[in-house]
Amino acid sequence: MQKRIEQFNQFVMSQDIDKLPVGLFSGKMGLCIYFYHQSKFLRNKKLEKFADRLLESLIKQLSTKSYINIEDGIAGICLGLNYLINKGIQTGNANYILSELDDRIYQKAWFELLKNNSGSIEALQSILQVALYFSIRLKNKDLSKDNRFTFESIVIKVINQIENAPNPSVIFSEPSMFSINQYFICNYLYLLSNVYALGFFNYKITKILDEIYPKLASTYPFLQTNRLQLLSVVEYLNTKIERDLYAQYAIRLRQDINMDYIINNEFKHRNLLLRDGLCGMYLFQNVLLKNTQLPESLISHRIIYSDLWDNTYKEQKISDSSIGLFTGISGIILIYMNLKGEIEL
Repeated sequence: MQKRIEQFNQFVMSQDIDKLPVGLFSGKMGLCIYFYHQSKFLRNKKLEKFADRLLESLIKQLSTKSYINIEDGIAGICLGLNYLINKGIQTGNANYILSELDDRIYQKAWFELLKNNSGSIEALQSILQVALYFSIRLKNKDLSKDNRFTFESIVIKVINQIENAPNPSVIFSEPSMFSINQYFICNYLYLLSNVYALGFFNYKITKILDEIYPKLASTYPFLQTNRLQLLSVVEYLNTKIERDLYAQYAIRLRQDINMDYIINNEFKHRNLLLRDGLCGMYLFQNVLLKNTQLPESLISHRIIYSDLWDNTYKEQKISDSSIGLFTGISGIILIYMNLKGEIEL
């Protein structure tokens, strides 16, 4: 496995980094995270310098970036930078480093996305990502009072707009396959759980949970991967807010989940990606929710014996997206290293 990783590292380092996209999911931000973890574990200065080059190239391109979403926009880049600082991989004051980018995200969201929210699932996904980002920033205990008020205000506005969506059924729509970022109700419940834990808007959140429960309970996920994802987030919610109905719903979901079926049928052999594969479900459970239910030894086995490796280097064609953190091999390698106890995500 180490030979494969070295071969992959050499391939990525041979690319023209200025031509790579900048985002978290398939671009330079995700690769920065990957190479900083690699360099720290291997104590390899060459890998660290390459990560530095990626970061410098990314920062140069930030002024021209207009998207603010998590996948390929500014919010994702900020989450990546925040992650590196929190992990001690990069030094500095996150509030100072992110202040200008926070302002750009806020301005774009407040005066465009929230002002022109059509209520479509795409529009709701966009504003939900903004709220998820600012809920993470609100965990920083050194935020100024002004920033805390600003971030709380936009999170409250997003929650209110979702609550008053003209077509509430879209909130419960189920994706046709597992996706770490597309199952709206899962990400919405995750947001509500974290905002409740932050201690503001709590009365409204409990009211929303009571209001959406009947619809949630009546729109039972068809795919077992979606049931597993929903189960994980409902159990997470119950660690933050004790709601008997949600605890009962979790029991119901758990009874209708067959882990062997999920792994052998809904997650196909090559479906390992963080965005929509087996490693993504592990990331969702282990890193975001701290509640792993997947068999870890099986995931390692799947990674090691996947034909992804042979096909990748046999064809010698690797697109930008296929090296990305969420869309490609770098994310799979990090999950493998995490499972081995070599890094902590």
